[in-house]
Amino acid sequence: MKATVLVENHSLFNKFYNAEHGYSAWLEDEHIKVLYDTGYSDKFIKNAIELGIDLRMADYVVISHGHYDHSGGLKYLIKYYEENAMYRKPVLLMTTPDIMLPKYQFEWNLPLGMDVSMEVLEKFFEVRFVSEPLWLTKNLVYMGITEITNDFEREFPQSPKILRDGKWEDDYVDEDTQLAYRHKNGTDVSVFTACAHYGICNIMEYAKKLTGAKHVHTYLGGSHLRSDEVSQHQMEKTCEYVKNEKIDRFYICHDTDLSCTLQLANAWPVMEAGVGLVVECE
Repeated sequence: MKATVLVENHSLFNKFYNAEHGYSAWLEDEHIKVLYDTGYSDKFIKNAIELGIDLRMADYVVISHGHYDHSGGLKYLIKYYEENAMYRKPVLLMTTPDIMLPKYQFEWNLPLGMDVSMEVLEKFFEVRFVSEPLWLTKNLVYMGITEITNDFEREFPQSPKILRDGKWEDDYVDEDTQLAYRHKNGTDVSVFTACAHYGICNIMEYAKKLTGAKHVHTYLGGSHLRSDEVSQHQMEKTCEYVKNEKIDRFYICHDTDLSCTLQLANAWPVMEAGVGLVVECE
């Protein structure tokens, strides 16, 4: 199994790829290819071309949640398909229809939700809403809605609001989803996240439960740990979990600020992630 970071907040040293505040990754296992999120713009497409990845070969496009820095690139992907003779419809996987609801950051006066209608999506994708786990290959699983197993993550809603039934409400980003890979030894699992709105500890525990694994070998993705939005209690408990899990490869990237990254690195070694990173799992 191989995962390639197409867009992230940073590019790896001396790689000269496009970076932005967003996330996109390309996962390959057996004969299946998965595009996981699309970043904010068309940068993930430019990077994919430079990396020799043909996005038309995606069997699945997974949108982790409705925020613009993960779904904003969909309109550019559609344009790319139109301009490059896309001859089939990939499966577009999302957990619930709530992902389509408007989201707004009132502090910035900025819409943050998906900006492609369902009518347009259905022209180019086979749209499926799947809230339960779905095995894409023998060992690669789309995790669906994450099971909550601790009392210290998801303490607070996100600052952007969600429009539901005509009212702006607090948003915990309940639609968020991830992918996990069960290693061939049967005891390890690798976890691939975007923003990790359910919390990295909840997500890793759920990945172990789904795959029957005992240990997280690789974590790659964001953590949604930012010092202006996370309590010290959550930070301490997260660091304790990470230290006890003894993750072999701990790639923390998108949506994690420097203060929280340093605290995580003090608990357990953090490896550098960025656009162009390729991670392979046995």
